[in-house]
Amino acid sequence: MKGAIRTKFLLGLFFLLVIKGSATILYPQAGVEYYSGANKFRSLKPWLGVRISLSASSSVLWKYTFHDLSFDYQSEEGIAAKRETSLSQFIGAFYHARNKMEGYLALSYFRGTDNYSAYNFDGGAAWKLNSSLALEGGLYLLDESSVLWYPDEPARRIQLGAIKAGLKINLSRFLEINPLIYFYQNSEQVRARTVALSLTFIPRDPFYLVVTFWDYRESAEYRFSGQYLSLGLHIYY
Repeated sequence: MKGAIRTKFLLGLFFLLVIKGSATILYPQAGVEYYSGANKFRSLKPWLGVRISLSASSSVLWKYTFHDLSFDYQSEEGIAAKRETSLSQFIGAFYHARNKMEGYLALSYFRGTDNYSAYNFDGGAAWKLNSSLALEGGLYLLDESSVLWYPDEPARRIQLGAIKAGLKINLSRFLEINPLIYFYQNSEQVRARTVALSLTFIPRDPFYLVVTFWDYRESAEYRFSGQYLSLGLHIYY
């Protein structure tokens, strides 16, 4: 119940920013994302943030994301069960752009159902080859409690590392394509890879509509291998 109230509250603030964003002295950011895919995975992620400009080329972003998610899993008895949970994510990020290069560094802390906690580092850079094409790469590190994905097992810490590479292709002022590939491995020797394709539509500033198709494969026996689709509406001032 609390999760539903919090989601409605964040969605309300999101739409308030649509009306009031341009009148504020800071740079508000907001959005909402929805994910759906294998094992009846569902996730709703409203978020709010504020960007603080440090200079013409650097800025800091403070962001809060609420995760309301559910999925099916197999219990230790081999019985299909449904997992419903919610998480709060607190993010601090630094962005810098210079000449043809731009990059970011972000740190996150998660807190959620059943005393779930996690720490995350996310960093990446992009190199503009020309006005319509850029190469990008990044590193993702996560240390999390196992209770989110393994609710029937004793709690333990799991570490995960991932690298990503991709392209950003500007087809027009209103449309961008972003193909990406990710490679993962965690401390329990589970390996995975994701191939993703994002389409970003910009009907008018500051609105961004993002549609992403994901194909995820992993070495674990039953986990989350399969296809996923995400839809996102974001406001970036």
